Amino acid sequence: MATLKDVSELAGVSQATVSRVINGTDRVSHDKKLNVVKAIKELGYRPHSIIQAQSSSRTGSVGVIVPELGGPFYSTILDVIDTQLRKLGYHVIVSAGSNTEEGQKESVTFLLSRRVDALIVHAHQLSDDYLIELQESGVPLVVLNRFIPEMNTSCISIDNELGGKLVTQYLLKMGHENIAFITGPLDKSDARARLQGYRNALYEAGIAFDYVLVTEGDFTEAGGARAMRKILNRGCQFTAVFASNDYIALGAC
Repeated sequence: MATLKDVSELAGVSQATVSRVINGTDRVSHDKKLNVVKAIKELGYRPHSIIQAQSSSRTGSVGVIVPELGGPFYSTILDVIDTQLRKLGYHVIVSAGSNTEEGQKESVTFLLSRRVDALIVHAHQLSDDYLIELQESGVPLVVLNRFIPEMNTSCISIDNELGGKLVTQYLLKMGHENIAFITGPLDKSDARARLQGYRNALYEAGIAFDYVLVTEGDFTEAGGARAMRKILNRGCQFTAVFASNDYIALGAC
């Protein structure tokens, strides 16, 4: 039977670090935590405290990571997750990991230290490799609003490119040809996909893509207002505006 010492040697950390990871006490870097989790899984190590617990080691909690708590988008997601999980006897622990990689990694580490049974992640700043490694370490994981081919059965995503195309086609059908477009932040895959859908619809309609009609927003009302001012200041002619979300639309108005 594997021992605490065996785990520490395989993970390349001290026995004290292994204990901290198991007990969820103190802060342990994410890399060390992953190494410990991998070593425990590989060796089949069963800490005494866990052996005494239920055989499944379940805590009845699921960790959810979102960039922020405000606004109807994330609040609706959280409400639905909480409602559905409560039906199954689970409680939700939420961490707002901000829009930074460091903040979102801290959220992962915190929730794992709380021994959640699984993670639901809406975090675009975490790389594909990071999330793949997290899942391979044995963490049950669902990724929202994003598609990672290596994790295709664990991803829930929508076709933003098709959505962008349908919106643009609707405006074209209404007789608009000069359509201004305010994107979301283009470091986000959903914003880039909506822009591509816009371009695809124009191409299929035989209308040239015009960079002057496109400006980048940030999915906020203030960002929509700033982007709209930029377009107006360019003096270009347009008869409709495609705003990438409701906040941008409000700001643009």
